[in-house]
Amino acid sequence: MARYEPESGAVVRDALMRCLATEHGALFAEQQRAVGLDASDQAVAGTIEGMVRLAFQQVGGDFDHPTMASLIRVTNLLAERSLQWGASADTVFACHTDLTRRIGMLS
Repeated sequence: MARYEPESGAVVRDALMRCLATEHGALFAEQQRAVGLDASDQAVAGTIEGMVRLAFQQVGGDFDHPTMASLIRVTNLLAERSLQWGASADTVFACHTDLTRRIGMLS
């Protein structure tokens, strides 16, 4: 059985942003191009970070110092939004499960 080392909240938060980029990066780039904005990978990453920062604000958390509780609320909130943006339930479930496991291991 593999042994996992605890991660920091920031590492889990960054994993959440990678999940969003993997699933929705192309959609966000397309939307940004459609309105004449920069659609580079860096610009899309900035958009995703902004969305995650806003999600932390909406749940009363701190993006720069994420806690277990705020990560749970943000993960749930963004999973719901991801489904609304057209992600498959299987993909959202896989990311949510991985993130929840990682959050549960925070010390």
